[in-house]
Amino acid sequence: MLDVDLFENIENNNVVELLQCIGIETKAFKKGAFILKTGSKIDFLGVLLSGNAICRKTDFSNNPVEIEKLKTNDIFGHNIVCCGLNKSPFDIIAENNCEILFIPFEKVVTPCNKLCSYHLQLIKNIMKMISKRNSILNNQIDIIGQRTIRQKILALLEVYKTDGKEFSIPYSREEMAKFLCVDRCALSRELSKMRDEGIIKFNRNNFELL
Repeated sequence: MLDVDLFENIENNNVVELLQCIGIETKAFKKGAFILKTGSKIDFLGVLLSGNAICRKTDFSNNPVEIEKLKTNDIFGHNIVCCGLNKSPFDIIAENNCEILFIPFEKVVTPCNKLCSYHLQLIKNIMKMISKRNSILNNQIDIIGQRTIRQKILALLEVYKTDGKEFSIPYSREEMAKFLCVDRCALSRELSKMRDEGIIKFNRNNFELL
């Protein structure tokens, strides 16, 4: 649990003291369980210590729409409580077995009388994680705003491209189609065309830009 971004630059013994001071709670969820339900009260920040989860809303036709995929070390709930809201506008569902860290928001933003340096470091870490999540969401807006499926694919791959030739993305084909807001069959056809034209190579979720 200590090896997460939330506790970056905080010594392990100080982390233990911090957990006791703030009253942080951890809870395990099995695959398919609701971590958070639409309309439920939320006065905390959540951090995935292990596993993956899906953030999902219901559209006007009562169809489930995936907003984003959360993975280990991701933070959630910040975009609600930091805006002064106290009810969740979406569901969060465990995609596999998960362990979640729940952090009382009020105790995070209101340091104790000791004004411990590691509490202030915790606040810095949370702000850094929030900025990272917002950056990812901004990337998604830029990606799905592209005009064609090919442009969307290339924009997505650019986000995950590394210095090495081959890199991976955290999406299956179905998840990739949902993220890009395109039909899965149309996505598969375009990927095949791009491979045949020598633009990309891929094997499952491993890609290479040529």
